[in-house]
This record gives sequence, C-alpha cells and structure tokens, in this order.
Amino acid sequence: MINLSNVCKSFGKTQVIKNVSFSAQSGQITGFIGANGSGKTTTMRLISTILKPDSGSIVVDGADVLREPNAARKKMGVLFGGDVSLYNRLTAWENILYFAKLQGMDEDEAAERIKVLSNLLDMDRYLFRRVQGFSRGMRQKVAFAKSIVHDPSTILLDEPSTGLDIYSIRDVQDFILTCKEQGKTVLVSTHNMHEIERLCDNLVIISDGRIIRNDTKQAILAGEGTDDVMEMFFRVAEGNSHA
Repeated sequence: MINLSNVCKSFGKTQVIKNVSFSAQSGQITGFIGANGSGKTTTMRLISTILKPDSGSIVVDGADVLREPNAARKKMGVLFGGDVSLYNRLTAWENILYFAKLQGMDEDEAAERIKVLSNLLDMDRYLFRRVQGFSRGMRQKVAFAKSIVHDPSTILLDEPSTGLDIYSIRDVQDFILTCKEQGKTVLVSTHNMHEIERLCDNLVIISDGRIIRNDTKQAILAGEGTDDVMEMFFRVAEGNSHA
C-alpha cells in the first residue's frame, strides 16, 4: 500500500505539489493521470525517495520514506518513462543480475528470479546476448526486469509502454496484471486509454499539483463527476502524445 498525506514540494519559489493526498491499495492497479507538467513524475519521484517532500508524509508498505528511506526502497520497484539505461557490453542476464546483487540477492536466488521474469516477459531468445543493438522494446523489458528483480511489494511505473511495439506492450501489461494477482501495489502513470481500461482499478487525476479526482475507473469512465474534470481526463487520456 502507498499512502500520501498532505504532501507538498517546491522548487525555489514555485510550489509544484500542493497538499497531495491519496492511497494506492495492495492487490490493485492505480492509474495516475495528468497532463505534462501536472506533477505526476514529481509525485512518483517523491514516493520513490529520489526527491524529498517539503512537508506531509509518504508511507510505502509500512515504511516512511523520510524516516526509513532504505527500508522503503527495498519494498519498491521503480521504472520511470524513458529510463532504459543499461550496460551495453553486458548481456541482458548480466544487467539484471548486477541490479539483483545491488538489492542484496545472492546469485542462486537471483538466477531463479531472472528465469521467471525472462519467461513472463518473453526474453528467453535474447537473455544471454549483449544488450548493445537491442531494440527499444527489448531494452525496455530488460529495464523492467532489473527494476523488479528483487520481487518488491510495490511497483511504480511511469509510462511503461512508451516506445514499445504491440507485442511488447502485451507482454508488459500481462506481467503488470500478474503483479496485481500476486497482491502487489501497482501505481502506473499512463496516457494510454487502452492501458487505462485494461489495467486500472482506480484512477487518481492530478492537475497543477493538486489531486482533483480519486475514484474507481468505472465511475470515471462512466463520466460521473464535474464537467471540467471529466473533460480534462478524456483530453489527457486520449491525447497521448499531445498531453
């Protein structure tokens, strides 16, 4: 479970996160929706401990990110949009294994986990190839695997399907649904309406650093709510590259 309470964050004199409060429940996929510049990525960076809030509290699976950042990090797997930085001279296996060891896993434990991830993400055919020359989709899958190799209870995904072909998108989405079935907490930022419809249980809509709607997917897609919020949601969700 992720719980944010009255979280604020400023850069200089500009307040970009304004008393943000919401929860993402275990065993559910929560969609985090907002236009570019609305505060989505900043909020996710606050949750992941990359940034520190000015005020308020963030608790991830019982660990306070300010008081227990190391404990919180161990509970999280994080993949930000476009973050497919890998060591080109290493194989996919070696890249994932390296990050597993950073998480304190021994080699045998890591090897078993990598085999599971490779099968679920359909990476077997290139698992032992150097990543130099990999396609965007192949690199994205390896990056996804390295971020969750330690089997975290909480997963943060910022635009996980960006740049993927239709087959890779299916594999990644199927795996996200598997994480939900395993009882994990998944917070996913996306502009893709198909992804929202297929994956999400609940939706949190942010605009100008404030949460303006937090409801079930069914209620929001049914158009329940004020006209200005619903117009903004459908503009962002359907706009994709324009949002």
